Amino acid sequence: MKSNRIAALAFALTPILLSSHALANDTTAATDDPVVALEQKLADKRSEIGNHAENLQTQRDKLDALLAERETLANKAMELEKRRTLAQERLDEQFRRLIENPDTDLTQYKDDYQSAWQAVKDNQKSTLQNEQAVAEQQRIVEGENRQKQLLVSAMENLQEAKKEARVKRLRQELTFSDSIEVVHTITCSESMTLAACSNQGKTLTMQKAVNTFQSHVLDKVTESTTAKLNANRVSFNIHVMNSNVVDSGFSGDNRYITRLQAEMKSQPDENAACKLLDFAERYCVEKSFTTAKSSPKQQAKRWVNVKIRSNRYEDNVTINGVTYGSTPVEIMLPAGQHQLTVEKSGFEPYSRQMFMNKDSVVWASLREQENRPKPGKQFADKLSNNRQAPQMVVIGAGQYRVGFEAKQPVVVDQPFSIAATPVTVKQFGEFVAATGYVTEAEEGQGCTALDNGEPKQLLNHSWRKPGFDQADNSPVVCITRDDANMYSKWLSTQTGFNYTLPSEVQWEVAARAGSESDFWWGNDIGVGNANTGWSGTMWSNKSTSPVASFPANPFGIYDTAGNVWEWAGNQTPVARGGAWSFSPSSARVAERLELKSDLSANYVGFRVVRNI
Repeated sequence: MKSNRIAALAFALTPILLSSHALANDTTAATDDPVVALEQKLADKRSEIGNHAENLQTQRDKLDALLAERETLANKAMELEKRRTLAQERLDEQFRRLIENPDTDLTQYKDDYQSAWQAVKDNQKSTLQNEQAVAEQQRIVEGENRQKQLLVSAMENLQEAKKEARVKRLRQELTFSDSIEVVHTITCSESMTLAACSNQGKTLTMQKAVNTFQSHVLDKVTESTTAKLNANRVSFNIHVMNSNVVDSGFSGDNRYITRLQAEMKSQPDENAACKLLDFAERYCVEKSFTTAKSSPKQQAKRWVNVKIRSNRYEDNVTINGVTYGSTPVEIMLPAGQHQLTVEKSGFEPYSRQMFMNKDSVVWASLREQENRPKPGKQFADKLSNNRQAPQMVVIGAGQYRVGFEAKQPVVVDQPFSIAATPVTVKQFGEFVAATGYVTEAEEGQGCTALDNGEPKQLLNHSWRKPGFDQADNSPVVCITRDDANMYSKWLSTQTGFNYTLPSEVQWEVAARAGSESDFWWGNDIGVGNANTGWSGTMWSNKSTSPVASFPANPFGIYDTAGNVWEWAGNQTPVARGGAWSFSPSSARVAERLELKSDLSANYVGFRVVRNI
């Protein structure tokens, strides 16, 4: 009896001991949990943004005070000028009297005029000092505004990183195995045989075991409450590794009891974590990326099966310049990057740079040309040595809408052409080879990169070595606005046409392509539509992607969302379009990033426009 009491006491204490052990583990886990670390970083960033907002408001208040002082000085200048003019008139009148009467006293009138003139000069001096102070304060406010944008962008990046970390944590927690024991009682009808009753008892007990195991999985995950709300959207793919009926039999009144032990394992699909957390699919898509360590020989050893389909008959498939006839086409290709084109007369060609690392099916959707919004023709000017300037797309004159929610109407008076892609490494290299030009980054300034969301100056980096591998058809980066302008001037000299950076209106008109949504395809970044941070591409948060890796907009223009921020030609240094290392929200078509004109960064490039 005593031994039974001790056993019972030990059994009763087990949950307490386990709970203490679990608590210790939870404390350690919390310390090592990336989500917790990111939450702390977010809290710090919010505090930093709050402090910066107070300082920014202080600087704006100073600027407002200086502007108010400027207005006061301007009004005072008019009053003082009236006073000086009146004193001048009175003094002139006394001089006229002096001619008639030599005894006329001019002293008081001279003093009045000198006093009025001195007041004008003093006010002019104050006005000059005020103008200098306003210019300096405007410079300070502009700098603080740029810093605000960077802080907000850094916080958005942290928020995206936190979501990604939550997904990774939940994925790890969902892959779970355990042994459980369940007891289930059924009532067998009198007409059932013993074997049938036993089989039904085992089946229902196994179902109970699976449900119990799934409940255990959901109970143990960190975000259990959220996961349970969305559990009906997910298949947990529970596998019974081993099972054993420990005991079974009748206990009277046709009640049949089954005690079952089972070893189970859950292996949910890749999207399960996103569904349980109610996140966009882009946080869960499979990503792959070739590193510099992978040699061409190593990549060529692995072949993948690629099937190409399209929505049209009698089309033509070309891969890496080799024609394979009309779809459907099935071909073995070495793993790696390939140029795919599907064409048919009267339809817009489907042309992609595609990275193939597994068996896949590619669906090419060809659209009729007459259904496409009129973008004008495409052309490329000739350069020396049989080279070509960037491919250009003509944008017609007319009325367009820009700004957030496309609420601002604008009129483009003259048609213009804009480059179909950002300027590439190869194109910029041709300019450097022809002129010997040295970028500001190469002269010693270095190139800015984002390190955990914070700007970091890398002195040994430039457009040749931005911190990641670049191909010839990658967008050139680490380029200041002056560097971009020098390239544009070289194109102008080479072709005889006027190439410049696009104005913000020109850039947005071309990027929107007639749309009124956040992106030209809709209001959600989706999966694999653009190279931004956390957008589900193999380049996201790693590097730029080759230009034209994603579909062109209806005007035939590529990479207007993500890949690299692009310099605009306005007086205020601004870049548009978002980048591979910034959050998807930064790539919305109306977003703008104010920068210093001498900034070179591995997330900033440019494209050109040309007059028509």
